[in-house]
Amino acid sequence: MSQSLQPLARPVQFDTQEDPSRVVANAPQLNATSRRLIIDSLSMNSTRAVKADLKVFSDWGGQLPADETEIANFLSDQIQSSGKKYSTVKRYANSLHLWHQMHGLASPVKGTYVRRVLKGMARTQDTRANSAPALTPEHLRQLLSAITLEDVRDYRNYTMFCLAFFGAFRRGELVRLRIDDVIFVDQGMELYIRDSKTNRSGRTETKPIIALPNTPELCPVYQLRRYIDMSGITRGAIFRSVSPKGRQGAGALSDNSFYRILKDALDQSGLSQQGYSPHSFRAGFITEAHRQGKRHHDIKKVSGHRDQKSFERYIREADAFDNHAGALDL
Repeated sequence: MSQSLQPLARPVQFDTQEDPSRVVANAPQLNATSRRLIIDSLSMNSTRAVKADLKVFSDWGGQLPADETEIANFLSDQIQSSGKKYSTVKRYANSLHLWHQMHGLASPVKGTYVRRVLKGMARTQDTRANSAPALTPEHLRQLLSAITLEDVRDYRNYTMFCLAFFGAFRRGELVRLRIDDVIFVDQGMELYIRDSKTNRSGRTETKPIIALPNTPELCPVYQLRRYIDMSGITRGAIFRSVSPKGRQGAGALSDNSFYRILKDALDQSGLSQQGYSPHSFRAGFITEAHRQGKRHHDIKKVSGHRDQKSFERYIREADAFDNHAGALDL
């Protein structure tokens, strides 16, 4: 903690690791419906992220509730002493803001000091998004070709990668798929997405996946049918852990497990230096569909995009060198 910072006088201390949504949900003045909606307002991933950020603040020496001077010093110290990126520090500020809001307290993050510190960071740091590159169809084939398909783990990984690309999945959506979320139809299949980054309302969304009969080695519908048949899974999570002896777990893989599986597969396929991440499947599908002239409305049916600005970022990156003004005939 900064030596120049004086400890605050706090008559009450709070647990920084409690579920931020349940703090308000336990308020006696709220009715049952309000409590349920407040709990549903944050996903499990968001709750975990807030807890992790508050722990960073606590380990630094911060105490809650905080004032704007303490938070300003904390945020600036994360840049100067810890070398954190602007995006990470901005997230810390958002988590602290949410914590104070959920406790019915005025948010010190909205104070002048904190806002100016964040603005100063934005002016002095490179705040460009460090997004993973789009996975190309050629590299998708290379990734899949390196999988030997000897056991249920191999078939699971092969299927996940096909589905991640052609379904433009976020990894959290993919690993949470259940057997009863899949409806096979003549044209392919419909997948029910019950929770996603852009849908926290509990409303079930449908993701259509078309079959590719001419390329079964890439077809997500064919691969998912084959994997389900060979795995013997009849209910619950589709993509599960597998022990060294081939025994399948009962619950779904975690987001981090998918990341580790992909990292190993990239190493085995010779693609580890390309900078690919789980998001590269999603970016790769959108980029390739755009390049092949698919309508943006139809691409978003698969990707589930609601924010036009976010969607257009993929298109700008795909078109960066198409019809470039610098390609002059000299």
